[in-house]
Amino acid sequence: MSRSVKLYYDLMSQPSRALYIFLSTNKIPFDRCPIALRKMQHKTDEYRRQVNRYGKVPCIVDGSFRLAESVAIYRYLCREFPTDGHWYPSDTVRQARVDEYLSWQHLNLRADVSLYFFHVWLNPLLGKEPDAGKTERLRRRLDGVLNFFDQELLPAGSGPAFLAGDRISIADLSAACEIEQAKIAGYDPCEGRPALASWLTAVREQTNPYYDEAHKYVYRLAPDHIVTPVVAEDE
Repeated sequence: MSRSVKLYYDLMSQPSRALYIFLSTNKIPFDRCPIALRKMQHKTDEYRRQVNRYGKVPCIVDGSFRLAESVAIYRYLCREFPTDGHWYPSDTVRQARVDEYLSWQHLNLRADVSLYFFHVWLNPLLGKEPDAGKTERLRRRLDGVLNFFDQELLPAGSGPAFLAGDRISIADLSAACEIEQAKIAGYDPCEGRPALASWLTAVREQTNPYYDEAHKYVYRLAPDHIVTPVVAEDE
């Protein structure tokens, strides 16, 4: 029997989507174990005890070994399973660029997208009216971090340009899934950012059909003027 890991995930979670795409694209055998965040299944005593003591998604279980936190999971999978070398390069400089982005994102891109998403989209679902002043402040923060990403992190030049060179890496996949989340809140991250738009298209093309499969709920929830891809219906 071939070795298989269990992935505990919710496709409304950005890092869950990224790992789902990574596992699928690299043909790493995995059992799908969906966890409904909306039902708080990740906070149950059973889930904390048997899967992830931190009470979050994503998480993998490999035999008796349990591992949380998407960045740690990427690195573990690249060591334990055959994966194309461009995902987490062995070249010291390129690997450092990947690590640099993955360290930077937590308090920058991931934080700013999440804050805007929660305030503008999720709070109304919970019966909380968004404050107009706070919405504007969060939007300016999101504008700033995406402008930085577009102008400073993506290499200038023609052709596909990725965060760690000319090949896609786990940094690109992680970033793309974070940025897609803003679309649900009616924010178009590609508007006025040509480098980001080209890069996001390249990430999607290189990981499809799994990219669209993982983003099916995002695409359904986002306004039509922001994204209207063809998404296969659920089986």
